[in-house]
Amino acid sequence: MGLRYLADTRRLADGIRAAPSGLFLRELLESPAVVGAVWPSSARLARAMAASVDPQGDGLVVELGAGTGVVTRALLERGVSVDRLRVVERSPAFARHLRRRFPELMILEGDAARLSEVLDESTQERPVDAIVSSLPLRSLDPAVVSAVLDQCRLLLAPGGTLVQFTYILKGLPAAGLSEDFSVRDDPIVWANLPPARVITLERTG
Repeated sequence: MGLRYLADTRRLADGIRAAPSGLFLRELLESPAVVGAVWPSSARLARAMAASVDPQGDGLVVELGAGTGVVTRALLERGVSVDRLRVVERSPAFARHLRRRFPELMILEGDAARLSEVLDESTQERPVDAIVSSLPLRSLDPAVVSAVLDQCRLLLAPGGTLVQFTYILKGLPAAGLSEDFSVRDDPIVWANLPPARVITLERTG
């Protein structure tokens, strides 16, 4: 009885660690500044981010910091086709999870600060229409944030869309984000823990 109970307990613990919420908590404890959130994004926040993306475009839609895949799922449900979507995730554990959850998608493990290198051949085939970012710009090193924004400017043509969520309900979440970008919309999603603002920017420069 004792051995069976121990085995069942271990299986339960393994299941919790493998579940998206358990994986998120483990990554949060190991790299809090990189994860930058206290809980995975809600479905409502994910839908608000996906709503800013044109599902009928021809260019690529690039997701940064996909985590457990909540926004990825929302983008697919929005109608973004599998062949347009490129999912970029730096964490090996999250990347493995995403490949299991979305075997039909191109999951690219790499650093958003070197995004053009991570995408490589993808951007030679077609332009980037939209970048959807869940990166914690407020908690990342300013040099890293600057590099990420430079990559967004490099890859997005004028008129392209950058979507970024933030827990900061006023102002922009990073210095330099207003350079070559204008805010198109910034609704607050109250049904999230904590409440978050979805900032949709248009590449202008």
